Amino acid sequence: MIVFSADELRDTATAIFRAAGADPEPTDILVTHLIDANLAGHDSHGILRIPSYIRLIKSGKIQPNARPSIIRETPVSALVDGGWTFGQVSARYGTEVAIEKAKAQGVAVVGVVRCNHIGRLGTYSTLAANHGVAAMVTVGGLGKSVAPFGGKRGALGTNPFSFGFPAARHADLMIDFATSAIAGGKVMVARAKHEPVPPGCLLDRDGNPTTDPNHYFAGGMLLPFGGHKGSALSVLSVLLSRVLVGADDYADAAGASATFILAIDAGLFRDRSKVEAETDRVIDQIKDVPPADGFAEVLVPGEPEVRSAERRRKEGIRVAEDTWAEIVDAARSVGLTLERRVSAS
Repeated sequence: MIVFSADELRDTATAIFRAAGADPEPTDILVTHLIDANLAGHDSHGILRIPSYIRLIKSGKIQPNARPSIIRETPVSALVDGGWTFGQVSARYGTEVAIEKAKAQGVAVVGVVRCNHIGRLGTYSTLAANHGVAAMVTVGGLGKSVAPFGGKRGALGTNPFSFGFPAARHADLMIDFATSAIAGGKVMVARAKHEPVPPGCLLDRDGNPTTDPNHYFAGGMLLPFGGHKGSALSVLSVLLSRVLVGADDYADAAGASATFILAIDAGLFRDRSKVEAETDRVIDQIKDVPPADGFAEVLVPGEPEVRSAERRRKEGIRVAEDTWAEIVDAARSVGLTLERRVSAS
């Protein structure tokens, strides 16, 4: 593993995407998202994604300088065309629209179509919570990544959900999970580290259980978390984003993709300060529960990410050697030469 400071990775990622032709503003939004994901401990959505995004820029599937725009709206809704820019740019724009409308009208629903991979969903629900807005974000699709409950062939995507809820004294609550037993990006991380994935997460191409992450990239598939419950949530994700928003209505040569965002002003039913104060009391009550054997304390959703960010800002971000080698190659493909760093561990 190689250790970098957040600033080192930010400068490196910025240089790569600028060399690939991205303008300063979308580059800053994208790179901030990637580094924040690494800081939060979600390396699956951090700089590991640089090589794949560079390949998509080169193939024309990412239009780095396209600007999201509203193509249809009401006082409480908006349909945003991402224009196939970086998904992080279009999803952030859609979230900002949802926040503004929710603050004005109490509730808002926003769909984003022609939207590339949006990265870590918790970024957007956290952004909303920071503005006093409770939010749900999901992006769902059909595909070969995840087998439905009881099946031995992939039919679903990893179809994640995220929820954010504002607090007062405590950090805002943030829930972020794939409906698969493990996120696809975490399988990428395991492969880069030459580590197995946990049992019960993965099937090989013939439908046999395996812990070898290489099988996922050779026709294997993930399992839903929680059996039929995770599978049902995955279907709901498809219905809310792809079906309700209408991803297929805007499909083109680049494909079909959509994100669904629901935003609710925390002051909709009562004074916002009371909502946030009561959220603190809920958190306090949960935190007061004695920890079970093997646990140091009870954590609430979003707390591990906050602590990870604090720790990694001080200690640095550890990057697998294979991941760094791929980033070096991606940089070279856009005319940059990066140092092939030596492992620190």
